[in-house]
Amino acid sequence: MNHVLSALNERLGRLFGDRLVVLAGGTRLAKRAHELHTLGARHTLVLDTDDHAPLHDSVIARWVSLGIKGSLVAVEQRRLGKLLTKPGNEVKAILRDFDPGSEAVVISTPYNEISSFQGRPVLNAREPEWVALENKTTIDALWDELSARRAPAMVFDLDFERLWGASEILDRGAGVVWSGDGPAINGGANFVRRVRSYEEAKEAFDVLAPKCDQVRVMPFLEGIPVSVHGIVFPDGTAVLRPIEMVVPRRQCQAKFLYAGCASYYDPPVWIRDEMRNLARRVGEHLRETVGYRGTFTLDGIATEDGFLPTEINTRYGGAMVCFEDAVPTLPLALVQVALVAGWDLGISSMEFEELVLQAADNHRAGAVGANVRAVQPTEVDERRVIFTGWACRLAHSEEAAHATLRLSPSPIGGRLDLDLHRENMPVGAPVAALTVAAFALADQEWGTGLGALEPAIAVEDEAQVEQAIEEAVTA
Repeated sequence: MNHVLSALNERLGRLFGDRLVVLAGGTRLAKRAHELHTLGARHTLVLDTDDHAPLHDSVIARWVSLGIKGSLVAVEQRRLGKLLTKPGNEVKAILRDFDPGSEAVVISTPYNEISSFQGRPVLNAREPEWVALENKTTIDALWDELSARRAPAMVFDLDFERLWGASEILDRGAGVVWSGDGPAINGGANFVRRVRSYEEAKEAFDVLAPKCDQVRVMPFLEGIPVSVHGIVFPDGTAVLRPIEMVVPRRQCQAKFLYAGCASYYDPPVWIRDEMRNLARRVGEHLRETVGYRGTFTLDGIATEDGFLPTEINTRYGGAMVCFEDAVPTLPLALVQVALVAGWDLGISSMEFEELVLQAADNHRAGAVGANVRAVQPTEVDERRVIFTGWACRLAHSEEAAHATLRLSPSPIGGRLDLDLHRENMPVGAPVAALTVAAFALADQEWGTGLGALEPAIAVEDEAQVEQAIEEAVTA
């Protein structure tokens, strides 16, 4: 597929070549700056929301740390939005110095809806009708329109008694999930709570009521949280492989812990096909109804009854890092920018799908971690670890480690990351159980305070457990 890579990079070079580019917020900014430099950008200004700028090459980019990182995505995006619409004198001066002729183009975060920054176009700004599709309390209408199987659900305004009454009706024995939505950005399970008792319902209501307009009540679905990405081109929708969303459950707490994503898990083939087929139908619907272009995520649960969708995100999702790592020579985030901007990439959706899907199936990756507040490290501390079943221990010096646990300083306390060593990781199984074991070790070694967690159980694992119990009883 070298000709596809060449064609993509040539077309992206036409968009960014000899251009001044402003990267306003986002992740992997050093990588983006290097990609722009490779494509021939004249120079790049990086406006980083974090407090700690990485090492950089001034020939490739000018780096400015804004120090506006928030503990939640919504907080950080609100601060960034204020900066884009009403920048202070210091930022204005930096812009004038970098781009005195106001000829630069701007790339902001995947959440951004602001179309210009001090007169400069933001290439990847989202349309309002695209953003509206992310609402968890209205998305069921899309599943019904597409005749897609889904779990039963009820949606209410902020009326506690009605929400609790719906919870009692929909509870299948494992509780229900409340998903709130409204004007605030909703990501990373911020406004999602598991409700198993009246007390947990009160706790969830107290969190959701100030931030949300409505709440969806759905049965808790046992299985692996998974996502599949589609990329909408003018001629069709490229669909990629399933990605595990690593979401450990907190014991005796309503709040979930969103801990990232990984591509090691392979759901049963029939579920994979079900996910990809629905994603293609969703992509075509988005293209035809709201003129959508670029990446979207289709999220749901791989259950014993198959894939049950829960939401879509009409943006470049965080799990795209798994595909970036699988095809490092392809600037996927800039492909997203070009598609949203209406730029002709010179290849078909099927050519793009074949390139990225095959690479991602052959090269597994993950980005697993969590913010921690119980500790405030002043330097980076790393521990090599070994997994034995669902347990985790420190590796001996002569052992080949399965992963590295890293605790780093963070503007909001500490950052705990689990770097899985791809060459020593089994393919096929979910990593949620390994994450729970590693985080328990981090609590023990560093006092990170994540507490008692439990993993989601894969459909096939659950069946094996039940069979083993049945065989033991029979014997």
